[in-house]
Amino acid sequence: MTLRTGVVGAGIVAENNHFPALSRNPRTTLVAICDTDVERAREAASEYGARAYDDAGSMLEEESLDWVHVATPVQTHFDLARLAVERGVPATVQKPATTSRAELEELADLAEACGVPVSVVHNWLYYPVMREVRRRVADGEIGPVRAVQTTVTGEGRPDETYRGSWVLDLPGGSLEEGMPHPLYLTLALGGPPRDESAVDVLTRSTDEYDHGIAYDGVQLQYVGRNDELCSVTFLAGSSRGTSVRVLGADGSIAVDFPSMTIDARDAEAGPYHFWNERFRRNVECARDAVEAGARNVRKYTRERVEEDLDVHLSESPDGHYYLFDRTARALEAGEAPPRGIEESRWTLALVERVREAATERER
Repeated sequence: MTLRTGVVGAGIVAENNHFPALSRNPRTTLVAICDTDVERAREAASEYGARAYDDAGSMLEEESLDWVHVATPVQTHFDLARLAVERGVPATVQKPATTSRAELEELADLAEACGVPVSVVHNWLYYPVMREVRRRVADGEIGPVRAVQTTVTGEGRPDETYRGSWVLDLPGGSLEEGMPHPLYLTLALGGPPRDESAVDVLTRSTDEYDHGIAYDGVQLQYVGRNDELCSVTFLAGSSRGTSVRVLGADGSIAVDFPSMTIDARDAEAGPYHFWNERFRRNVECARDAVEAGARNVRKYTRERVEEDLDVHLSESPDGHYYLFDRTARALEAGEAPPRGIEESRWTLALVERVREAATERER
């Protein structure tokens, strides 16, 4: 028996991720699609053999659902997730989970009282390279984590977006909509802050923006509960690049997202002013590049097989699909789904610290 699933929101995120994943997965059946633009809902429903709705409450009343996906503007997440939870239907919400921690806490209390799980889409954690990095860190290959450095640059202007004008109501505009990604990556690898009040944040704005957009760049750092030094750099208006580096007591491991390269070093490597150590390092970098090329070929092949043949791959290279599949498995087994509310609490806590820093800078 599959999970009868409904999706609220038929925009680009649902079109690219939720609809194909739910229609392909043997654990789920996409039965209902809701959007305030009823024509958009009807088009999507016709393509996927679902029923169309323009009101989420009506969808929840008329359909017998086992799971609801919320893929709408963040300003609507709380109300829509609450509707589902009140009717006993587990909800998976796109990031950021809600607009504030106050909303999230209210949703968490309701979910606990109703015994209904709520999870959040933190899909970057499920890219193949990030699954590998997290495995190596969990297995202790680099020893206790000492620092995590996450950098995401080259985002577009915060006052421009393909997602819709709703992002312009966020203090950081489009940049803030994407900021949960580097934050939850850092939290997953380095843990939450030891002291929330000691989170240091710098923001900048390189232009004058309309709509009250207050920043287009962020530098954030904190000390974790086990003394990890964690930092996040998130910028618009620079060359594109995404990287994560985890420094451990016995080695380090890093990911360059554009090339999907994993760079692992042990604590005994170097010193690099010796020619033989430099040569060894060159060989290691060449090996990593070859492995990355092979990894990307495998990833591309699996993506084509998955999408073109419309088949289910339990080890999907797609972060959304992999996360949805693991969440479906957890719901089937009556277990807590991955990426629950607790992780989102800290993600939103850091987002709110960025907002505070931007406000203080403007004074």
